[in-house]
Amino acid sequence: MHGGRLRQVLATTLVLAAALAGTPPAAAEMSGGGQASTANRASAASQASAASQASIAGRAPANVVEARTALAAIERERAEAAARLRADEAECRQRVLVNDCLQRVRERERRQAQALKDREAAARAVLREQEAREDNRARAEAAARAEDQGAEQRRREEATARQQRRLAEHRAQEEQRAAREARRAGEAEAARARQAEREADAARRRAQVGERQAQAAERAARHERKLREVERRNAERDRNAAQRRDQALRRDAERQARAAAAAERQTRAATTGQGHAVPAPPTPSTAPAAGATPAAAPAPAAAPKD
Repeated sequence: MHGGRLRQVLATTLVLAAALAGTPPAAAEMSGGGQASTANRASAASQASAASQASIAGRAPANVVEARTALAAIERERAEAAARLRADEAECRQRVLVNDCLQRVRERERRQAQALKDREAAARAVLREQEAREDNRARAEAAARAEDQGAEQRRREEATARQQRRLAEHRAQEEQRAAREARRAGEAEAARARQAEREADAARRRAQVGERQAQAAERAARHERKLREVERRNAERDRNAAQRRDQALRRDAERQARAAAAAERQTRAATTGQGHAVPAPPTPSTAPAAGATPAAAPAPAAAPKD
């Protein structure tokens, strides 16, 4: 929109410059670089011509082009009026009635200045109206753009909300899945712990059984060793008792032999010396020797205790 206005103003300026310099509008537009299209150039030329005619006729401009053309003409006319006023004042100072001449010249200049001011006010009113219309159109376009942007923003927000809902649902599903996996992992870990505990209990029971068996085997071995020791002591005691009995029997036999020999010697002595019989002493086989005690039987060894 602003580019079109710029091209239109440029075309109007070129037309006015061409009109002031006496150059045809087409040549002026070509010298300006061909900024406007053929339709715009034709429209600008016609509008500039109408604006010039309106300025000449003294009527208010009907559009923006006429208003801008009128303003340019007004500025030009003001410059011309100022130059003409200076020339007229210089000429009046050469006349006889200087004050009257200056008064007429200045009155004419005042009327022309008022007329130019009125024409300028009318042209600027047209420009203000155009600016107001452009402002209204710009506001309407801005409102439309804002509405479009609002709709687009709402669509983006709705899309963002949908995406956030999907992400939230996905996160919830992931959390539920993670919770299920954690629960299953906990259950599996608990099952492994129970299995390990059962295996440990079984290992402890096996160890206890092995320990009890080892203790029983040790007790049996100790009992067997004690039995063999008791048997050895009993056998040794029996041997010692037998040796003592044999020794006692030998001593008894020796005593009996000595007693028999003594008795025999006494008998022979009595027979030889007295000539009468002397009663014989008892034989060792029938009576124990004096002071001799029978050998006691050995006591059996006590049975071993576990």
